[in-house]
Amino acid sequence: MNSKPIGVIVGESSPLYSTVLFDAGHERRPRIGMYLTTETEEGRILGIVEALRAGNPLIPEEVNSIQHVISMNEYRDIDDKKYLRGIVQWFSLLDPLADGGVVRSPTIPPAPSSRVYPAPTNVLRRIFSPSEKGWITIGSLLSDPDVPFGVNVDMLSRHLAILAVTGGGKSNTVCILAGKLVGELGGTLVVFDMHGEYSSMDLGDIMNVQRPLINPVNLGFDELKTMMRIPENAHNQERVLREAWGKVREERLKDKLGADEIMDELGNVLEAMKAAASRQGSKDTSTVNAVQGVLNRLNDLMDYYGDVLSGNAPVSLEEYIVPGKLNIIDLSSVDERAADAVVSHYLRRLLQGRKDYVRSRGARGYPVPVIAFIEEAHILVPSHAGTLTKYWASRIAREGRKFQVGIALVSQRPKNVDPDVLSQTNNKIILKIVEPSDLRYVQSATEQMSDNIRDMLPGLNPGEAVVVGMMTKLPAIVRIEYCKAKKTGGDTSLVRLWEEYRRNTGIDTSEIL
Repeated sequence: MNSKPIGVIVGESSPLYSTVLFDAGHERRPRIGMYLTTETEEGRILGIVEALRAGNPLIPEEVNSIQHVISMNEYRDIDDKKYLRGIVQWFSLLDPLADGGVVRSPTIPPAPSSRVYPAPTNVLRRIFSPSEKGWITIGSLLSDPDVPFGVNVDMLSRHLAILAVTGGGKSNTVCILAGKLVGELGGTLVVFDMHGEYSSMDLGDIMNVQRPLINPVNLGFDELKTMMRIPENAHNQERVLREAWGKVREERLKDKLGADEIMDELGNVLEAMKAAASRQGSKDTSTVNAVQGVLNRLNDLMDYYGDVLSGNAPVSLEEYIVPGKLNIIDLSSVDERAADAVVSHYLRRLLQGRKDYVRSRGARGYPVPVIAFIEEAHILVPSHAGTLTKYWASRIAREGRKFQVGIALVSQRPKNVDPDVLSQTNNKIILKIVEPSDLRYVQSATEQMSDNIRDMLPGLNPGEAVVVGMMTKLPAIVRIEYCKAKKTGGDTSLVRLWEEYRRNTGIDTSEIL
Protein backbone atom coordinates (compact mmCIF):
# COMPACT_ATOMS: atom_id res chain seq x y z
CA MET A 1 0.00 0.00 0.00
CA ASN A 2 1.25 3.50 -0.75
CA SER A 3 2.92 5.15 2.25
CA LYS A 4 1.10 8.43 1.78
CA PRO A 5 -2.71 8.43 1.96
CA ILE A 6 -4.66 10.33 -0.67
CA GLY A 7 -7.48 11.13 1.73
CA VAL A 8 -9.50 10.20 4.82
CA ILE A 9 -13.06 9.06 5.30
CA VAL A 10 -15.34 11.67 6.86
CA GLY A 11 -18.93 11.59 8.02
CA GLU A 12 -21.00 8.43 8.05
CA SER A 13 -20.09 5.39 5.92
CA SER A 14 -21.93 2.31 4.76
CA PRO A 15 -20.46 -0.95 3.42
CA LEU A 16 -21.15 0.43 -0.07
CA TYR A 17 -20.42 4.17 0.13
CA SER A 18 -18.13 6.60 1.92
CA THR A 19 -17.38 10.31 1.70
CA VAL A 20 -13.64 10.99 1.36
CA LEU A 21 -11.86 14.26 2.04
CA PHE A 22 -8.93 14.28 -0.38
CA ASP A 23 -5.44 15.68 -0.12
CA ALA A 24 -5.49 18.11 -3.06
CA GLY A 25 -1.69 18.22 -3.03
CA HIS A 26 -1.17 14.45 -3.38
CA GLU A 27 1.12 13.34 -6.22
CA ARG A 28 -1.79 11.31 -7.63
CA ARG A 29 -4.45 13.87 -8.43
CA PRO A 30 -7.88 12.55 -7.40
CA ARG A 31 -10.19 12.06 -10.38
CA ILE A 32 -13.43 10.38 -11.33
CA GLY A 33 -12.91 6.68 -11.96
CA MET A 34 -9.84 6.34 -9.72
CA TYR A 35 -9.69 3.11 -7.69
CA LEU A 36 -8.99 3.42 -3.96
CA THR A 37 -8.39 1.08 -1.04
CA THR A 38 -8.88 1.35 2.69
CA GLU A 39 -8.75 -0.94 5.71
CA THR A 40 -11.82 -2.34 7.47
CA GLU A 41 -12.38 -4.98 10.12
CA GLU A 42 -12.82 -7.49 7.28
CA GLY A 43 -9.60 -6.49 5.52
CA ARG A 44 -8.74 -4.17 2.65
CA ILE A 45 -11.57 -3.12 0.36
CA LEU A 46 -11.51 -1.66 -3.16
CA GLY A 47 -13.74 1.09 -4.49
CA ILE A 48 -14.06 3.73 -7.20
CA VAL A 49 -14.41 7.50 -7.04
CA GLU A 50 -17.87 8.26 -8.41
CA ALA A 51 -18.14 11.99 -7.75
CA LEU A 52 -15.86 14.88 -6.85
CA ARG A 53 -16.64 18.34 -5.48
CA ALA A 54 -14.19 21.17 -4.86
CA GLY A 55 -14.96 23.93 -2.36
CA ASN A 56 -13.64 26.65 -0.12
CA PRO A 57 -15.41 27.74 3.09
CA LEU A 58 -14.28 31.32 2.46
CA ILE A 59 -16.16 31.36 -0.83
CA PRO A 60 -19.65 29.94 -0.16
CA GLU A 61 -22.35 29.70 -2.80
CA GLU A 62 -24.06 32.73 -1.30
CA VAL A 63 -21.20 35.08 -2.23
CA ASN A 64 -22.47 37.60 -4.80
CA SER A 65 -19.55 39.95 -5.39
CA ILE A 66 -16.74 39.06 -7.75
CA GLN A 67 -14.70 42.00 -6.45
CA HIS A 68 -15.06 40.66 -2.91
CA VAL A 69 -13.49 37.34 -3.92
CA ILE A 70 -10.69 39.10 -5.83
CA SER A 71 -9.96 41.34 -2.85
CA MET A 72 -9.85 38.38 -0.49
CA ASN A 73 -7.32 36.68 -2.71
CA GLU A 74 -5.11 39.80 -2.72
CA TYR A 75 -4.91 40.11 1.08
CA ARG A 76 -4.76 36.44 2.10
CA ASP A 77 -4.04 33.11 0.46
CA ILE A 78 -7.54 31.70 0.27
CA ASP A 79 -6.24 28.68 -1.67
CA ASP A 80 -5.02 27.29 1.65
CA LYS A 81 -8.66 26.75 2.61
CA LYS A 82 -9.78 24.89 -0.50
CA TYR A 83 -10.82 21.26 -0.22
CA LEU A 84 -11.74 18.33 -2.46
CA ARG A 85 -14.46 15.95 -1.37
CA GLY A 86 -15.63 12.81 -3.15
CA ILE A 87 -18.05 9.91 -3.06
CA VAL A 88 -16.49 6.43 -3.20
CA GLN A 89 -18.43 3.27 -3.97
CA TRP A 90 -16.89 0.15 -2.39
CA PHE A 91 -17.09 -2.99 -4.52
CA SER A 92 -15.22 -5.85 -2.92
CA LEU A 93 -12.74 -7.14 -0.41
CA LEU A 94 -9.44 -6.68 -2.19
CA ASP A 95 -7.57 -9.95 -1.54
CA PRO A 96 -10.15 -12.44 -2.91
CA LEU A 97 -10.69 -10.15 -5.90
CA ALA A 98 -7.02 -9.67 -6.76
CA ASP A 99 -5.95 -13.25 -5.99
CA GLY A 100 -8.89 -15.27 -7.27
CA GLY A 101 -11.06 -12.90 -9.27
CA VAL A 102 -13.90 -13.32 -6.77
CA VAL A 103 -16.02 -10.29 -5.93
CA ARG A 104 -16.92 -10.40 -2.23
CA SER A 105 -18.93 -7.39 -1.14
CA PRO A 106 -17.97 -5.83 2.18
CA THR A 107 -20.47 -6.09 5.02
CA ILE A 108 -18.79 -3.76 7.53
CA PRO A 109 -18.41 -0.04 6.73
CA PRO A 110 -14.99 1.59 6.94
CA ALA A 111 -14.64 3.77 10.02
CA PRO A 112 -14.52 7.56 9.86
CA SER A 113 -10.93 8.89 9.75
CA SER A 114 -9.79 5.73 7.95
CA ARG A 115 -6.97 6.51 5.55
CA VAL A 116 -7.63 5.97 1.86
CA TYR A 117 -4.92 5.08 -0.67
CA PRO A 118 -4.72 4.85 -4.47
CA ALA A 119 -5.04 1.22 -5.53
CA PRO A 120 -1.62 -0.13 -6.62
CA THR A 121 -1.20 -0.41 -10.39
CA ASN A 122 0.02 -4.01 -10.17
CA VAL A 123 -3.12 -5.01 -8.28
CA LEU A 124 -5.37 -3.29 -10.82
CA ARG A 125 -3.59 -5.14 -13.62
CA ARG A 126 -4.42 -8.48 -11.99
CA ILE A 127 -8.06 -7.45 -11.74
CA PHE A 128 -8.66 -5.80 -15.10
CA SER A 129 -6.22 -7.54 -17.42
CA PRO A 130 -6.01 -11.13 -16.16
CA SER A 131 -3.78 -13.59 -17.98
CA GLU A 132 -6.62 -16.10 -18.16
CA LYS A 133 -7.55 -17.56 -21.54
CA GLY A 134 -10.61 -16.00 -23.17
CA TRP A 135 -9.98 -12.35 -22.24
CA ILE A 136 -9.30 -9.64 -24.81
CA THR A 137 -7.95 -6.16 -24.17
CA ILE A 138 -10.12 -3.35 -25.55
CA GLY A 139 -8.58 -0.30 -23.87
CA SER A 140 -7.08 0.98 -20.61
CA LEU A 141 -8.38 2.43 -17.38
CA LEU A 142 -9.05 6.15 -17.77
CA SER A 143 -7.68 6.87 -14.30
CA ASP A 144 -4.58 4.68 -14.75
CA PRO A 145 -3.53 4.37 -18.42
CA ASP A 146 -0.83 1.84 -17.47
CA VAL A 147 -3.57 -0.70 -16.65
CA PRO A 148 -4.93 -2.51 -19.74
CA PHE A 149 -8.65 -3.23 -19.58
CA GLY A 150 -9.90 -6.62 -20.72
CA VAL A 151 -13.28 -8.31 -21.05
CA ASN A 152 -14.27 -11.94 -20.58
CA VAL A 153 -15.47 -13.14 -23.99
CA ASP A 154 -17.40 -16.10 -22.58
CA MET A 155 -19.72 -13.64 -20.83
CA LEU A 156 -20.72 -12.08 -24.17
CA SER A 157 -23.18 -14.95 -24.49
CA ARG A 158 -25.19 -12.91 -21.99
CA HIS A 159 -25.46 -10.19 -24.61
CA LEU A 160 -24.11 -6.66 -24.95
CA ALA A 161 -25.30 -3.10 -25.58
CA ILE A 162 -23.04 -0.36 -26.97
CA LEU A 163 -24.68 3.02 -26.45
CA ALA A 164 -23.55 6.57 -27.25
CA VAL A 165 -24.41 9.79 -29.04
CA THR A 166 -23.36 10.12 -32.66
CA GLY A 167 -19.60 10.61 -32.67
CA GLY A 168 -19.19 9.10 -29.20
CA GLY A 169 -17.20 6.12 -30.41
CA LYS A 170 -19.73 3.32 -30.99
CA SER A 171 -18.41 2.14 -34.34
CA ASN A 172 -14.81 2.34 -33.12
CA THR A 173 -15.79 0.13 -30.19
CA VAL A 174 -17.48 -2.38 -32.51
CA CYS A 175 -14.37 -2.36 -34.71
CA ILE A 176 -12.04 -3.10 -31.76
CA LEU A 177 -14.27 -5.86 -30.40
CA ALA A 178 -14.86 -7.45 -33.79
CA GLY A 179 -11.22 -7.38 -34.85
CA LYS A 180 -10.01 -8.94 -31.60
CA LEU A 181 -12.79 -11.51 -31.23
CA VAL A 182 -12.12 -12.85 -34.72
CA GLY A 183 -8.44 -12.01 -35.19
CA GLU A 184 -7.18 -13.15 -31.77
CA LEU A 185 -9.70 -15.84 -30.78
CA GLY A 186 -10.95 -17.12 -34.14
CA GLY A 187 -14.52 -16.22 -33.19
CA THR A 188 -17.51 -15.96 -35.51
CA LEU A 189 -19.32 -12.62 -35.75
CA VAL A 190 -21.93 -11.08 -37.96
CA VAL A 191 -22.38 -7.30 -38.12
CA PHE A 192 -25.62 -6.04 -39.62
CA ASP A 193 -24.22 -2.81 -41.04
CA MET A 194 -27.00 -0.31 -41.76
CA HIS A 195 -24.78 2.39 -43.28
CA GLY A 196 -21.92 0.43 -44.85
CA GLU A 197 -19.43 1.65 -42.22
CA TYR A 198 -17.62 -1.64 -41.74
CA SER A 199 -17.35 -3.19 -45.20
CA SER A 200 -14.24 -1.11 -45.94
CA MET A 201 -12.37 -2.12 -42.79
CA ASP A 202 -8.83 -3.28 -43.40
CA LEU A 203 -8.79 -6.60 -41.53
CA GLY A 204 -7.55 -8.86 -44.29
CA ASP A 205 -8.93 -12.32 -44.92
CA ILE A 206 -10.83 -12.58 -41.64
CA MET A 207 -13.60 -10.48 -43.22
CA ASN A 208 -16.52 -11.75 -45.29
CA VAL A 209 -18.63 -8.93 -46.77
CA GLN A 210 -22.06 -9.92 -48.07
CA ARG A 211 -24.84 -8.17 -49.95
CA PRO A 212 -28.27 -8.28 -48.24
CA LEU A 213 -29.78 -11.39 -49.86
CA ILE A 214 -32.33 -14.02 -48.85
CA ASN A 215 -32.78 -17.21 -50.85
CA PRO A 216 -36.53 -17.96 -51.10
CA VAL A 217 -35.66 -21.63 -50.53
CA ASN A 218 -35.01 -20.73 -46.88
CA LEU A 219 -38.22 -18.78 -46.28
CA GLY A 220 -40.54 -20.30 -43.71
CA PHE A 221 -44.30 -19.92 -43.99
CA ASP A 222 -44.65 -17.73 -40.90
CA GLU A 223 -41.79 -15.53 -42.11
CA LEU A 224 -43.36 -15.18 -45.56
CA LYS A 225 -46.74 -14.40 -44.03
CA THR A 226 -45.22 -11.68 -41.83
CA MET A 227 -43.25 -10.17 -44.70
CA MET A 228 -46.45 -10.05 -46.77
CA ARG A 229 -48.17 -8.21 -43.89
CA ILE A 230 -51.14 -10.57 -43.78
CA PRO A 231 -53.18 -9.54 -40.70
CA GLU A 232 -53.71 -12.05 -37.89
CA ASN A 233 -57.48 -11.97 -38.41
CA ALA A 234 -57.28 -12.49 -42.20
CA HIS A 235 -57.92 -16.22 -41.89
CA ASN A 236 -58.98 -16.73 -45.51
CA GLN A 237 -55.83 -15.06 -46.84
CA GLU A 238 -53.69 -17.12 -44.49
CA ARG A 239 -55.43 -20.32 -45.66
CA VAL A 240 -54.89 -19.40 -49.32
CA LEU A 241 -51.22 -18.52 -48.80
CA ARG A 242 -50.56 -21.71 -46.84
CA GLU A 243 -52.08 -23.83 -49.59
CA ALA A 244 -50.22 -22.01 -52.36
CA TRP A 245 -46.89 -22.06 -50.51
CA GLY A 246 -47.34 -25.76 -49.80
CA LYS A 247 -47.72 -26.48 -53.52
CA VAL A 248 -44.62 -24.42 -54.33
CA ARG A 249 -42.58 -26.18 -51.66
CA GLU A 250 -43.76 -29.55 -52.97
CA GLU A 251 -42.57 -28.67 -56.47
CA ARG A 252 -39.25 -27.53 -55.02
CA LEU A 253 -38.80 -30.79 -53.11
CA LYS A 254 -39.37 -32.73 -56.34
CA ASP A 255 -36.55 -30.69 -57.95
CA LYS A 256 -39.00 -29.33 -60.49
CA LEU A 257 -38.39 -25.74 -59.43
CA GLY A 258 -35.20 -23.70 -59.26
CA ALA A 259 -34.54 -21.32 -56.40
CA ASP A 260 -34.89 -18.32 -58.71
CA GLU A 261 -38.32 -19.54 -59.86
CA ILE A 262 -39.97 -19.87 -56.46
CA MET A 263 -41.57 -16.44 -56.13
CA ASP A 264 -42.77 -16.43 -59.75
CA GLU A 265 -44.26 -19.87 -59.23
CA LEU A 266 -46.06 -18.67 -56.11
CA GLY A 267 -47.74 -16.01 -58.25
CA ASN A 268 -48.66 -18.64 -60.88
CA VAL A 269 -50.20 -20.93 -58.27
CA LEU A 270 -52.23 -18.08 -56.83
CA GLU A 271 -53.50 -17.08 -60.29
CA ALA A 272 -54.54 -20.68 -60.90
CA MET A 273 -56.36 -20.78 -57.56
CA LYS A 274 -58.15 -17.55 -58.44
CA ALA A 275 -59.21 -18.89 -61.83
CA ALA A 276 -60.50 -22.11 -60.28
CA ALA A 277 -62.48 -20.20 -57.65
CA SER A 278 -63.88 -17.83 -60.30
CA ARG A 279 -65.26 -20.77 -62.25
CA GLN A 280 -67.36 -21.60 -59.20
CA GLY A 281 -69.11 -18.24 -59.64
CA SER A 282 -71.04 -16.81 -56.73
CA LYS A 283 -70.46 -19.98 -54.71
CA ASP A 284 -66.84 -19.10 -53.98
CA THR A 285 -66.55 -15.32 -54.02
CA SER A 286 -64.84 -15.31 -50.61
CA THR A 287 -62.00 -17.43 -51.98
CA VAL A 288 -61.68 -15.20 -55.06
CA ASN A 289 -61.41 -12.15 -52.83
CA ALA A 290 -58.93 -13.87 -50.51
CA VAL A 291 -56.71 -15.00 -53.39
CA GLN A 292 -56.79 -11.54 -54.94
CA GLY A 293 -55.83 -10.06 -51.57
CA VAL A 294 -52.85 -12.42 -51.33
CA LEU A 295 -51.83 -11.58 -54.90
CA ASN A 296 -51.90 -7.88 -54.07
CA ARG A 297 -49.74 -8.52 -51.02
CA LEU A 298 -47.36 -10.62 -53.08
CA ASN A 299 -46.92 -7.72 -55.48
CA ASP A 300 -46.22 -5.44 -52.51
CA LEU A 301 -43.76 -7.99 -51.19
CA MET A 302 -41.77 -7.96 -54.41
CA ASP A 303 -41.84 -4.17 -54.52
CA TYR A 304 -40.40 -3.95 -51.01
CA TYR A 305 -38.16 -7.00 -50.97
CA GLY A 306 -37.47 -7.77 -54.61
CA ASP A 307 -33.87 -6.61 -54.26
CA VAL A 308 -33.13 -9.02 -51.43
CA LEU A 309 -35.12 -12.13 -52.45
CA SER A 310 -32.71 -13.88 -54.80
CA GLY A 311 -32.31 -17.45 -55.95
CA ASN A 312 -28.61 -16.72 -56.30
CA ALA A 313 -28.14 -16.22 -52.56
CA PRO A 314 -26.35 -19.09 -50.79
CA VAL A 315 -28.72 -21.76 -49.55
CA SER A 316 -26.34 -22.91 -46.83
CA LEU A 317 -26.10 -20.61 -43.79
CA GLU A 318 -22.41 -21.47 -43.49
CA GLU A 319 -21.76 -20.07 -46.97
CA TYR A 320 -23.35 -16.75 -46.14
CA ILE A 321 -22.26 -16.34 -42.49
CA VAL A 322 -18.91 -18.09 -42.64
CA PRO A 323 -17.62 -19.69 -39.41
CA GLY A 324 -14.41 -18.15 -38.12
CA LYS A 325 -14.96 -14.89 -40.01
CA LEU A 326 -16.10 -11.35 -39.35
CA ASN A 327 -19.21 -11.40 -41.51
CA ILE A 328 -20.39 -7.93 -42.57
CA ILE A 329 -23.89 -7.71 -44.04
CA ASP A 330 -23.84 -4.36 -45.85
CA LEU A 331 -27.43 -3.07 -45.66
CA SER A 332 -26.66 0.42 -46.98
CA SER A 333 -28.26 -0.35 -50.37
CA VAL A 334 -31.72 -1.23 -49.01
CA ASP A 335 -34.39 0.62 -47.08
CA GLU A 336 -35.29 -0.01 -43.43
CA ARG A 337 -38.10 -2.44 -44.24
CA ALA A 338 -35.87 -4.64 -46.40
CA ALA A 339 -33.09 -4.40 -43.81
CA ASP A 340 -35.53 -5.60 -41.18
CA ALA A 341 -36.37 -8.63 -43.33
CA VAL A 342 -32.71 -9.55 -43.87
CA VAL A 343 -31.65 -9.13 -40.25
CA SER A 344 -34.60 -11.06 -38.84
CA HIS A 345 -34.16 -13.86 -41.41
CA TYR A 346 -30.56 -14.52 -40.41
CA LEU A 347 -31.20 -14.10 -36.68
CA ARG A 348 -33.89 -16.78 -37.00
CA ARG A 349 -31.63 -19.13 -38.92
CA LEU A 350 -28.68 -18.61 -36.58
CA LEU A 351 -30.76 -19.39 -33.50
CA GLN A 352 -32.38 -22.40 -35.16
CA GLY A 353 -29.05 -23.56 -36.56
CA ARG A 354 -27.41 -23.49 -33.13
CA LYS A 355 -30.39 -25.27 -31.56
CA ASP A 356 -30.13 -28.00 -34.18
CA TYR A 357 -26.38 -28.34 -33.61
CA VAL A 358 -26.64 -28.59 -29.82
CA ARG A 359 -29.62 -30.93 -29.82
CA SER A 360 -28.16 -33.21 -32.50
CA ARG A 361 -24.76 -33.18 -30.75
CA GLY A 362 -23.08 -31.80 -33.82
CA ALA A 363 -24.76 -33.95 -36.46
CA ARG A 364 -26.41 -30.95 -38.13
CA GLY A 365 -26.95 -27.22 -37.73
CA TYR A 366 -24.62 -24.23 -37.47
CA PRO A 367 -21.30 -25.51 -36.07
CA VAL A 368 -19.92 -22.60 -34.01
CA PRO A 369 -21.10 -20.04 -31.44
CA VAL A 370 -21.84 -16.65 -32.96
CA ILE A 371 -22.37 -13.06 -31.85
CA ALA A 372 -24.62 -10.78 -33.93
CA PHE A 373 -24.08 -7.01 -33.78
CA ILE A 374 -27.23 -5.05 -34.67
CA GLU A 375 -26.40 -1.49 -35.69
CA GLU A 376 -29.14 1.16 -35.43
CA ALA A 377 -30.93 -1.00 -32.87
CA HIS A 378 -33.42 1.82 -32.20
CA ILE A 379 -34.68 1.28 -35.77
CA LEU A 380 -34.58 -2.51 -35.99
CA VAL A 381 -35.48 -3.27 -32.34
CA PRO A 382 -37.72 -0.28 -31.54
CA SER A 383 -39.57 0.29 -28.28
CA HIS A 384 -42.93 1.37 -29.72
CA ALA A 385 -43.34 -0.66 -32.91
CA GLY A 386 -43.28 -4.26 -34.03
CA THR A 387 -40.56 -5.41 -36.41
CA LEU A 388 -39.44 -8.84 -37.57
CA THR A 389 -36.01 -8.21 -36.09
CA LYS A 390 -37.45 -7.23 -32.72
CA TYR A 391 -39.18 -10.59 -32.42
CA TRP A 392 -36.06 -12.63 -33.15
CA ALA A 393 -33.75 -10.38 -31.13
CA SER A 394 -36.10 -10.89 -28.19
CA ARG A 395 -36.00 -14.65 -28.72
CA ILE A 396 -32.21 -14.64 -28.78
CA ALA A 397 -32.06 -12.40 -25.69
CA ARG A 398 -34.14 -15.02 -23.83
CA GLU A 399 -32.84 -18.27 -25.33
CA GLY A 400 -29.55 -17.54 -27.04
CA ARG A 401 -27.24 -18.16 -24.08
CA LYS A 402 -28.19 -21.84 -23.95
CA PHE A 403 -27.18 -22.26 -27.58
CA GLN A 404 -24.22 -19.83 -27.68
CA VAL A 405 -25.89 -17.12 -29.76
CA GLY A 406 -25.22 -13.61 -28.49
CA ILE A 407 -26.55 -10.27 -29.63
CA ALA A 408 -24.95 -6.84 -29.32
CA LEU A 409 -27.29 -3.87 -29.67
CA VAL A 410 -25.64 -0.68 -30.97
CA SER A 411 -27.59 2.58 -30.75
CA GLN A 412 -27.36 6.34 -30.30
CA ARG A 413 -30.96 6.58 -29.02
CA PRO A 414 -31.24 4.12 -26.12
CA LYS A 415 -34.72 5.25 -25.10
CA ASN A 416 -36.06 4.13 -28.48
CA VAL A 417 -34.69 0.59 -28.10
CA ASP A 418 -37.14 -2.05 -26.85
CA PRO A 419 -36.78 -2.14 -23.03
CA ASP A 420 -37.32 -5.90 -22.71
CA VAL A 421 -34.47 -6.66 -25.09
CA LEU A 422 -32.15 -3.93 -23.77
CA SER A 423 -32.66 -5.00 -20.16
CA GLN A 424 -31.52 -8.53 -21.06
CA THR A 425 -28.14 -7.29 -22.27
CA ASN A 426 -26.16 -8.09 -19.14
CA ASN A 427 -23.10 -6.23 -20.43
CA LYS A 428 -22.99 -2.59 -21.45
CA ILE A 429 -20.38 -0.27 -22.92
CA ILE A 430 -21.83 3.20 -22.43
CA LEU A 431 -20.00 6.07 -24.06
CA LYS A 432 -21.02 9.74 -24.09
CA ILE A 433 -24.78 10.25 -23.67
CA VAL A 434 -26.28 13.71 -23.28
CA GLU A 435 -30.07 13.63 -23.72
CA PRO A 436 -31.72 13.45 -20.26
CA SER A 437 -34.38 10.90 -21.20
CA ASP A 438 -31.72 8.65 -22.71
CA LEU A 439 -29.69 8.93 -19.51
CA ARG A 440 -32.66 7.94 -17.34
CA TYR A 441 -33.53 5.07 -19.68
CA VAL A 442 -29.98 3.69 -19.68
CA GLN A 443 -29.83 3.85 -15.90
CA SER A 444 -33.15 2.02 -15.54
CA ALA A 445 -31.85 -0.77 -17.79
CA THR A 446 -28.47 -1.06 -16.03
CA GLU A 447 -28.35 -2.66 -12.59
CA GLN A 448 -24.88 -1.39 -11.65
CA MET A 449 -25.36 2.26 -12.61
CA SER A 450 -25.67 4.76 -9.76
CA ASP A 451 -26.86 8.35 -10.07
CA ASN A 452 -23.26 9.54 -9.89
CA ILE A 453 -22.12 7.32 -12.76
CA ARG A 454 -25.13 8.41 -14.84
CA ASP A 455 -24.31 12.05 -14.22
CA MET A 456 -20.77 11.67 -15.57
CA LEU A 457 -21.87 10.27 -18.97
CA PRO A 458 -22.45 13.68 -20.64
CA GLY A 459 -18.88 14.68 -19.78
CA LEU A 460 -17.16 11.70 -21.39
CA ASN A 461 -14.90 12.42 -24.34
CA PRO A 462 -15.16 10.39 -27.58
CA GLY A 463 -13.81 6.90 -26.96
CA GLU A 464 -14.28 7.03 -23.18
CA ALA A 465 -16.82 4.62 -21.75
CA VAL A 466 -18.39 3.21 -18.62
CA VAL A 467 -18.21 -0.58 -18.84
CA VAL A 468 -20.46 -2.70 -16.64
CA GLY A 469 -21.67 -6.26 -16.59
CA MET A 470 -20.52 -9.84 -16.28
CA MET A 471 -17.77 -9.46 -18.88
CA THR A 472 -15.73 -7.33 -16.43
CA LYS A 473 -14.89 -8.13 -12.82
CA LEU A 474 -15.83 -4.61 -11.72
CA PRO A 475 -17.48 -1.59 -13.32
CA ALA A 476 -14.82 0.57 -14.94
CA ILE A 477 -14.31 3.86 -16.75
CA VAL A 478 -12.23 3.05 -19.79
CA ARG A 479 -10.56 4.66 -22.76
CA ILE A 480 -11.31 2.36 -25.72
CA GLU A 481 -8.43 1.65 -28.09
CA TYR A 482 -8.43 3.38 -31.45
CA CYS A 483 -9.29 0.98 -34.29
CA LYS A 484 -6.92 1.69 -37.15
CA ALA A 485 -8.68 -0.83 -39.41
CA LYS A 486 -11.81 1.32 -39.70
CA LYS A 487 -11.50 3.73 -42.61
CA THR A 488 -14.91 5.43 -42.41
CA GLY A 489 -17.03 6.98 -39.69
CA GLY A 490 -16.80 10.19 -37.69
CA ASP A 491 -17.67 13.60 -39.06
CA THR A 492 -17.21 14.25 -42.76
CA SER A 493 -15.55 17.53 -43.72
CA LEU A 494 -18.07 19.56 -45.72
CA VAL A 495 -15.39 22.09 -46.62
CA ARG A 496 -13.11 19.39 -48.06
CA LEU A 497 -15.93 17.89 -50.13
CA TRP A 498 -16.94 21.31 -51.49
CA GLU A 499 -13.33 22.03 -52.38
CA GLU A 500 -13.03 18.69 -54.19
CA TYR A 501 -16.21 19.40 -56.16
CA ARG A 502 -15.01 22.86 -57.21
CA ARG A 503 -11.64 21.45 -58.19
CA ASN A 504 -13.17 18.60 -60.21
CA THR A 505 -15.73 20.80 -61.98
CA GLY A 506 -13.54 23.86 -62.50
CA ILE A 507 -16.00 26.18 -60.73
CA ASP A 508 -14.36 29.43 -59.57
CA THR A 509 -16.22 31.15 -56.73
CA SER A 510 -13.55 33.75 -55.98
CA GLU A 511 -15.31 36.52 -58.00
CA ILE A 512 -18.84 35.91 -56.71
CA LEU A 513 -18.68 38.10 -53.61
